[in-house]
Amino acid sequence: MKTKKTKKTMDAKSSVFSGPSKSEMKKWEIESAISTLQRAVEIQKNSKLMADVKKMAAEKVKELNNVVSKIK
Repeated sequence: MKTKKTKKTMDAKSSVFSGPSKSEMKKWEIESAISTLQRAVEIQKNSKLMADVKKMAAEKVKELNNVVSKIK
C-alpha cells in the first residue's frame, strides 16, 4: 500500500532512495546548532558542572601533553 507524501514530510527532491535534500540537511544542521548553543548556555549557568568540566579539561590537557612529550 503506497502512502502519499506531503511537502511537510518530504521535500520535492527527497525520496526514500535519494535521502534528504540539501535544504533539509541544512535545516537539520541549523536546528542542531541551535540546540547545541542552548545546551552550552545551560552548562555555563551551572557552576557545579562548569567546575567539573574545567577540572576534567585540565586533566585531559595534562594527558595530551604527556602524549606529545613522548612523541618528540
